[in-house]
Parts: sequence; structure tokens; C-alpha cells
Amino acid sequence: MTTRYTGDDSTPERLMSQYYDLHRGSTIFRTLRIKTANRIGVLARVLAVVAEHGASLGDIRTVSIAPLSRIRDIDMGFTDATEIERTVDAIQATGEAEVLEVRDEVLDLHAGGKLIVQSRYPIKGEADLGRVYTPGVGEVARRIAADPSLAEHYTTKANTVAIVSDGTSVLGLGAIGPLAAMPVLEGKAALLSQLVGVFGIPLVTSSPDPARIIDAVSLVAPTFGLIQLEDIAAPACFTIEEELVARGVPVFHDDQHGTAAVVLAGLITASRLVGRELRACEIGVVGLGAAGNATAKALMHYTGRPVRGADLSAPAVERIVAAGGAASSLDEVMATCDVVVAVTGRPGLIAPGMVRPGQIIFALSNPFPEIEVGVALQHGAALATDGRATNNLLAFPGLCRGGLDAGVSRFTPAVFRAVAEAIAGLAPEGQLLPPPLDPAIHRAVARAVALTAVAEGVANRHVDEDYMLDAR
Repeated sequence: MTTRYTGDDSTPERLMSQYYDLHRGSTIFRTLRIKTANRIGVLARVLAVVAEHGASLGDIRTVSIAPLSRIRDIDMGFTDATEIERTVDAIQATGEAEVLEVRDEVLDLHAGGKLIVQSRYPIKGEADLGRVYTPGVGEVARRIAADPSLAEHYTTKANTVAIVSDGTSVLGLGAIGPLAAMPVLEGKAALLSQLVGVFGIPLVTSSPDPARIIDAVSLVAPTFGLIQLEDIAAPACFTIEEELVARGVPVFHDDQHGTAAVVLAGLITASRLVGRELRACEIGVVGLGAAGNATAKALMHYTGRPVRGADLSAPAVERIVAAGGAASSLDEVMATCDVVVAVTGRPGLIAPGMVRPGQIIFALSNPFPEIEVGVALQHGAALATDGRATNNLLAFPGLCRGGLDAGVSRFTPAVFRAVAEAIAGLAPEGQLLPPPLDPAIHRAVARAVALTAVAEGVANRHVDEDYMLDAR
């Protein structure tokens, strides 16, 4: 699914399109500083050489212009180090360009981490010290001891989220361990800070044992307004979330519910684009891990109808059947369903001949989908998309902001459905989903979360009707 170009390289739509184009299928990212002759057509020929050697192109920035030459920084994605060498050699061989430098700006950005903890108030003298720390802090501590609910007013708790992972299911990388998951969690925290002003704290666990994670999170939960589980493999993620909810911890698993809300939003829009009613469609989900399980449940809650679920794991299928779904297979889903969602992690799983005319196909595995969008469309799909378009960045910032502001005790299916409907309602004309960097999206999601939590009776804090309505 491509993003429509609006003509302005600085728009969120264009920026996200460039991001997806650069990262599609790439594992190594570099910025090449290239000097070319200042003649018409030289850059086009250089870029053609880059494309011929398999590199993905990202942003292009002009560094300097001289009478006879230009210097540009060009972001590129590569599959391996050998491809970098071949591409650089090919550029040099044109005779019209010189590679001045190859930089790893991703590593440079991550050096020292992406987060800081900074005081809201300057401490310039003894008077400031006495107010911020001892002896003044003693009075605040005594008040909270007498009434623990005051912690939400006098500490950072009401604006702080723990982002918890054991590193067992990280992006498309798999079980890479807790420390390797840290950059991902820091990235989520950075997005929470920028988009909704929430303070996210990465917490990784040294053990993948669900019981130990549950106990650890329960022990630190009083520090935080919410817990966001991240990159925890199924089926452990189900056990951890369910037990934390049972213990009264406000928690959601982003890989489940954030993803499911965005997929549901996309399907609401997709059905509208092809002139169908989603509730009347036969729907199948192939791959019932964390994202697939939650997506199937979200679809059943939205449509009021069973979803066909297919997975090689019998327990995974049993979970969907217990939730009201129907056991199925890949062949049956492709042969009978109007809407197919695939979240299997298996590129090319759906053969072109399986596609039926008029189907809506969401092949969401990253970095390579179960079937390429173009192939699905060529074989009759009415609409097809891949994982690049269904970014859970559309959901989790607003889930955290609205959940914190409403003081949610737990997240209900109705809350996640409201998130999906809010996202779908802001999709630009002719597009599947809105751009995830648009602040209006996150305000709308936060509003949907908070007001639905109040209506569901799971909010511990009053929320005005005009909450986030006209926020800027």
C-alpha cells in the first residue's frame, strides 16, 4: 500500500512513505555523501545505478552547491555489507560521481541512548534544594503516606508508563534478548514523549519466565500509571497480561491490542473503499500469535460474528475457538473468506492462485509479506496491503495518553474498538489509514480511550466531555 504523494516533501505522508521505502527488506542503513558533476541528469543516472544494485533509496539532502559540482547526502538501505561495497564501487565507476563518505547515522543517533531524565525545576541554591529535596519533600511524603491517591498529583506516576519486555519477540528479529530489545523500547518511549507528552520508562527482564515477569511487574507497578507490554512472545504474553489484569494492574500488550486496533481500523476503511459492509463479510485470520489472536478477537467484537482462525499450533486455534471463533485452515480461509488477514511471519505463504476475485487481503508480516501487494491485486484482490501500512504507532500513544488521563483500571474490548473507529474516522480520502505522525490522530485516540473508559466504568478519574476535543 503506497502513500499518496501530496507534492510537499516535508509532509507526514511523504516522510512515512520514504521511511517505509527505505526500510522495506533492508537490514543495514547507511548515508552516502556523494559528489556529482553539476549537470542535468547526473543524479538520475547515479540513482539508477543504485537501484540496479538492489539498494533501497531514502531521503536525499543537498549539502552544498558549487559552480561545477554538488554534494548530497543520500540515505540507503542494504541487505548486507557486500551490497554496500558493490553499490559504492558502481557509483564510483560511473565517472560522474565520487563517494566521499559512508556514514552509519542510525548508530550515531543511538549512541548514549535516546532518552534523558531531566528535572522540571532548576536547582540553583539552598532554597531550591530545600523545596525539591529535603526538608521540603518530607511534607509531601507524609501527605502521600496518609492518602496514597495523592501520589498521582504529587509525583510523576500519573504521566509515566513502564514499557516492559523480555526480548523474546522483537520486531522481525525474534528472540534477541532483553538488552537487544532496549533500543526498540527507547524508541517507543521517545515517540510517547514527542507525540503525547508521556514519560515512558523501558524495563527489560532478565528472565522470560511468565511467573517471574508477572511478579516483577506487580512489584514495580505502583510507580507507574500504566504498564505497556512489548515484544513478548506468545503464548507467554497472554498469560502475563491476563494475570496482571487479574491483579488489578492497568496493562495492555501493544503487539496484541495496538496492532489489532490498527488492523481493524484499516479493515473498516478498506471495506468502505471497496463498497462493502465489514460486518457482512466472511473473515479469516491466518497466524494466531499475539497480533493474530488479538486481531481475530477485535474483529469478532466489532462484527458480532465468528472469525475463521488458522494456525499450525493447536493451542493457538483452541484459544480462538474458546473466544467464539471457528477453527480453519489456510486453504479454507482463502477459498471461503471475503477478508483475509495474515500474520504468520512466513513470506510467500499465500500462493497467487489462492487469491479469489474481490477479496480484501492484509498480508502483514514484516519485512516480507505472505503475498506481495502487487501480486494479490494482479490475481483479483479488490484491495491488498502489507505491514508497512498498518503501523501500531497510530494506536499506542493515544492509548497511553487517554488511559493515564482517565486513570483506567483496565482496558476493555470496547476501548480498543473505539481506538480503531477513531483512527478509521481520520483516514484521508482514498487512503487506508491516516499518517501516524499527525498529532490530531493521537488526540482523537486519547479522547476515544478516555471517554469509552468512563462509559465502561473502568475510569478512576473524571474526564470532561470536551477532553482533547479542541486540543492543539
